[in-house]
Amino acid sequence: MKNNIKKLNKELLFATLAILLVGIISSCAKMDDYKKFTKGGEISYTGKLDSIKINSGRYRVLLNGLFLADPKVKKCVIYWNNKVDSLVLPVTRTDKVDTLKIFINNITEGVQNFVIYTYDAAGNKSIPVYKTGRVYGDRYQSTLSNRGINSAFTNESGVSTIEWGGMDRVSGVFATEMVYTDNANAEKTVRIPIDVNNYTIPNFKEKGTIKFRTLFLPDSLSVDTFYTAYENMYIPKFSKVDITSTYLKNVGPNVTYSSINSANRWGILNDWITSTSVKNASGFGGYEKRSNVGFISLEAGWGLPNVTDGKIYQTINLPAGSYRMEIVMNDFNAGGSRYMSVAEGTTIPNVASITSSSIAFSNLESKTLNFNLDQAKQVSLGFAATLTGTSSTGMYAKIASVKLYKITYL
Repeated sequence: MKNNIKKLNKELLFATLAILLVGIISSCAKMDDYKKFTKGGEISYTGKLDSIKINSGRYRVLLNGLFLADPKVKKCVIYWNNKVDSLVLPVTRTDKVDTLKIFINNITEGVQNFVIYTYDAAGNKSIPVYKTGRVYGDRYQSTLSNRGINSAFTNESGVSTIEWGGMDRVSGVFATEMVYTDNANAEKTVRIPIDVNNYTIPNFKEKGTIKFRTLFLPDSLSVDTFYTAYENMYIPKFSKVDITSTYLKNVGPNVTYSSINSANRWGILNDWITSTSVKNASGFGGYEKRSNVGFISLEAGWGLPNVTDGKIYQTINLPAGSYRMEIVMNDFNAGGSRYMSVAEGTTIPNVASITSSSIAFSNLESKTLNFNLDQAKQVSLGFAATLTGTSSTGMYAKIASVKLYKITYL
């Protein structure tokens, strides 16, 4: 038993000595590394680059940073692409805070990790500073598309207007650039913000052509703007003939009802087909009396249930030709999904199918819908909406009158 204990003690002693030896070797290695950054017994790290910001760009980034307190800095080295690529910058310090601002070009598209060191004249370097940046290129460019135009006309009065299509803001779109010739034969370039849906072209030369492209910033830090290719579009002049009374009924001002509720406010419209969800005032709706005047009405909230795929429309037969429906909508608020639509057949599409199943459509706020028929057709035209509200908030649109015009191009 005693021999076993002695043997075990020897083994523990050897194991302890081995651990101590490893620790000594490791300490020596660390001491060697430590000596690299010491001089005269003190650590001599070089001051690092501070307040670094990296702006994205097209196959490049813009790196910004500050040199603060250390006057010894003589060089800055920036690595990326897993340190395969680098940039060496000489630094001349002043007695103030100095700024570094440098474009790094020819970088592969995607997320890039940057490592930045500074060095003094003796070769002592700072601790590394890590920063991530984003680089955009052809892959991002290929996802971009030009903003569509729903309609573009010059009317009888010589006023030229464009109704722009909507776009998803997630793409980074922020404007459309348009080039046109004015009445003095001068070429003009205008930038139209993405939130502008209807635009009047100043002094446009009639029966001219515009070219336009759409502008994108892939993120809020990007230093480069991306553009789609230019598209050309001829802007025709037209005259319009009011054909409302020939095809539509009860179009206002002061539309009429077939029945109205006991409060003498909500009613059922004459001559219009109104879906059940619009009749959300206990079976009444689509008509509202305001100050003794009748309006075509869509409303949800303030005690009224939500409107889902609500529709108000008329079905008519039209010959081939070009048409425009215009409305006067003098009271409405934002929110929900609200459209003007014309579709073949005896109804207009549900809200989710408006864009795919309509002959033509536009946002209700545009107050104008242009469409063409290549042959005589039975069509339905009117309004479709999905609106939500609560007991204290709501969504609504009040249409005072509707007009239908036959368009002739000049």
